Amino acid sequence: MTTQPTTSKAPSPPTTPEDMVRDRLTDLWTFATTEEFDSLATEYGFTTEEMSQRYVMALLEVAGIDYEGLRQTEILWASSGANLVRRAATGPKLTVWSAATMEAFTVCAASGRMIWHERFGAAMVDGVDAATVSAEKAIELAAHAVREWGAEAGVLRLNLARSRGLDFARLRRIAATEGLVLDIATVAVRNPAAEQCTWPDQVVWRTVDLHELWESAS
Repeated sequence: MTTQPTTSKAPSPPTTPEDMVRDRLTDLWTFATTEEFDSLATEYGFTTEEMSQRYVMALLEVAGIDYEGLRQTEILWASSGANLVRRAATGPKLTVWSAATMEAFTVCAASGRMIWHERFGAAMVDGVDAATVSAEKAIELAAHAVREWGAEAGVLRLNLARSRGLDFARLRRIAATEGLVLDIATVAVRNPAAEQCTWPDQVVWRTVDLHELWESAS
């Protein structure tokens, strides 16, 4: 019996950076760090200087993504973060408790005393949305305290009643712009903010002593 010679299928031409960016456009638009872009470049073999430059150019021209701008921003954030940590080391150490329902947020001082309790000004989408706003309010409150004492920076221990789904990186960026190094913890049990979250009356932070955020902090 005569066997027919097998013919191998011609290999597909290698994907170019331009083609890859067009094919993965939706994915690329979700990336937030240069590490994610670099990982994809390695996956496709864009590791030589020429291919890397083509990839970066394709990101800008095809997808509208400024890779070099993002890299410079990351370098700036890393430098700023290191400086902030050094300044915060000699500043106040704050502790704030945060919790929320779908109707209101509650922020308590280190001692557990309610400092701020208000209804949301707009309808919350879900529990993550409510918890996020409450955490932002806690950061805002701590920033007021740091400025009130005349400190350049401080460390904020933020005890959340829930953290699932929250964007910790975003919260840390918000805190950093206020001169705060953010230390986040999830304390679902015996969280005074959660225990007082259904308090019927409004509590305005301007009527209380913000020093409570510091002197009782551990």
